[in-house]
Amino acid sequence: MKSLHRRPIIGFLALSLCILLGMSSIACSDDTAAPPPAAATAVIDRPATTPPQANPTPRQTVAAPTPEPTQPPPLPTIVPTQPPPPPTAAPTVVATPVPMTTPPAAETSERHGGALNLISRRNIRHQDVHQDVSAALSTWGPGIAYSRLMRFRSGADVALPSLAVECELCDGWTMLDDATFEFTLRGDPLWQDLHPVNGRPLVAADIAFSYERQRAEGAPNAPLLHIIDTIDAPADDRLRITLHAADADFLTALADGHSKIVAKEAVELSGDLKNGPTVGSSPWILAETQPDASHIFRRNDDYFEPDMPMLDQIRIHIITDDGTAYAAFRVHKVDVHQLQPREWEDFHTQQPDAAILRYKEIGTGLEVAFNTAEPPFDDLRVRQSAMLAMDPWGAIADIWGSAAYLTQGAPLASADWQLSDDELRGYFNDRRRAGALLADAAIPLPIPVAVKVGDFGARYQQHAERIREKMRAVGFDPSLEVVDRRRFGEDVWFGGNYKMFIGPTAPVASPNGYLLPLLASSGAWNTTGHANDALDALILAQAQEYDPIARQELVMDAQRIALENAYRFMPAATVSLWASWPQVQDFTPNFAASEYSHWSRVWIRE
Repeated sequence: MKSLHRRPIIGFLALSLCILLGMSSIACSDDTAAPPPAAATAVIDRPATTPPQANPTPRQTVAAPTPEPTQPPPLPTIVPTQPPPPPTAAPTVVATPVPMTTPPAAETSERHGGALNLISRRNIRHQDVHQDVSAALSTWGPGIAYSRLMRFRSGADVALPSLAVECELCDGWTMLDDATFEFTLRGDPLWQDLHPVNGRPLVAADIAFSYERQRAEGAPNAPLLHIIDTIDAPADDRLRITLHAADADFLTALADGHSKIVAKEAVELSGDLKNGPTVGSSPWILAETQPDASHIFRRNDDYFEPDMPMLDQIRIHIITDDGTAYAAFRVHKVDVHQLQPREWEDFHTQQPDAAILRYKEIGTGLEVAFNTAEPPFDDLRVRQSAMLAMDPWGAIADIWGSAAYLTQGAPLASADWQLSDDELRGYFNDRRRAGALLADAAIPLPIPVAVKVGDFGARYQQHAERIREKMRAVGFDPSLEVVDRRRFGEDVWFGGNYKMFIGPTAPVASPNGYLLPLLASSGAWNTTGHANDALDALILAQAQEYDPIARQELVMDAQRIALENAYRFMPAATVSLWASWPQVQDFTPNFAASEYSHWSRVWIRE
C-alpha cells in the first residue's frame, strides 16, 4: 500500500489538537464535545427528503468518463505530495449548481426587513480570515462578509447530514480530467462598495489571489487546499485548478467556511487583514465590530442573488457564559439558540410547542476503539464480544437524552451513507452471543481490561461507566482510567497508548480526513494497530471516486468492514439541539464545515 504522507497531516492534526485541548472547540460544560464555538442559530423541524442527485447539466460537464461503480478508478500516476484533506475540509459530492432557493416574488416584499439576534460564544483575535482557524471569525463573526467559490447546500429539501455542494461565485464547472477543474464564474458578483475596493466586479484573478494566499506555507488554513498543484485565471470569468492527483474531497475544500475570497487591495493596505478592512462580496456588510461585545452586519443591497438576503441586519452578540447566553434567549434578547442538554430539558418542559431542530453533527461525539495489536483485543472474538455487550441505544436514551446517534464514525457526505439501525443492531446488544465468543476464545474469565476515558464532561464518564457495567456482565473486568484532555489527545489520538479508549473522536470532519489517516492500515493515525487489505482497497478507491453513488457504496462497505472487525465506532455521535422563537421563519440550516449561507433565507415575521 502506498504511503499516506504523514508529515503534513501530522501538522494539521497537531494544530487541531491544540485548538481542542485549548477548549476552543470542545465545550467547557459538563457535557459533550461541541460544534463550532459560536453557538446560536434558529430551529425548524426538518422533513426527511431525498438528497439532490448529482447528474451533470449543460453548465456542469465532466470530460472524462466516470468509472463504473464496480470498477474502482486506477491509482493516480502522480502520487499526492500532501495528505488527505484536513479536519475542516468536507467530502465532495459533485452537485449540480443550483441557486439558493428564494421565496416567490409576490411574497418577497413582505418578508424583507428586520434584524436577527444571534450569539457567539467566543471573541475573535483579529479579522484576517486566512490567518485563523476559529469559527468565531469565519462563521460567527466578520467572516460572513465574504463569499466563496462554492458552498454547502441547505434548505428544506436537503436531508441532513449533507456535504453536497453548489456554486456561489461560480456558474458551473467542468472536469477536464480527473485532476483538472475549470470553473465558469457568474458575471454579476461585485465587491462591496467600501474602500479600497469600491464595488468593482469580482473576477477570477481575485479567487486565484485568495487561494494562493490561503495556501501559503505556514498559513493556518493552508491544509484545506493541500491537494492543489496550480491555479490559473485565463480570463475574468474562468478559473482553472489542477490537482496533484484525483481527490473526491476537493470541491468541498473550496466550500469550507474558511476558504474565503478576499480582495487584493484590502490586503495591500497594511499587508494583512488583521485590523481590517473587511470588504467581501457576500450578502452581509460588516457595519461594526466591538471586541467582547458584538458584530453587526447590514444588508448588502448589491448582492448578486435576487432578493437575498431577506433581513436588514444580523447582530451577533458575544456571550461566553452558557448561563448568560441561555438567559438572553429566554428573555427574547436573542432569537435563536443552541441549547445545552441540561437547558433542553428545562426549555422543552416550559415551551413544548417551540420549534426544535435536532441536528446530526458530522465528526463529533463519543468514540470507542480497541488496540488490535495487544492482548486481549488482538483476538477478534474478544473485540466483537465487547461490542456485543454494549447497548448504545439504551445509553443514548438514558445518558444523552436521545440527543445522540450510533454510527461507525466516518464523517458522511449524505444522510443515506449512514448504515441503517437494523444493520447496526447486528453488532451490538446481544449478551448471549458476547458470552459465546468469549467462551470460544478460551481466555480465563474475567478478562482484565484497562480503559482510558477522556475527561470531557459528565456524560462521557457516565457512558464509560455504562459500558463497563455491560462488559462486566459478559466476562470482562474493565478498569477505567480518566485522563485529562491534553493527555487524552497526546496518549490516545496521537500516541495510541491504550488497550481500549472511550472519549471524543479525533478532530476530523470528512471521509478522506478520517478514512485515510485513521482507518487505513498505514494511516498516520491508525492507533488501533489493525491491517486489512480489503478495507485499504475500499478506502483508496473512494478517495478518488467523484461519482457520489459509487462513492457511497464504497464508504458504506468500508464502514461494514470496520464494524465487523471491531476496530472503532461511535456509540454516541452528537446531535445538537436548537430552539427559536416563533418570529424566525425559513431557517433551514446546514452547519457542515463552517457553513453560514443559510442566514440569507431567514426572515422575521413582525
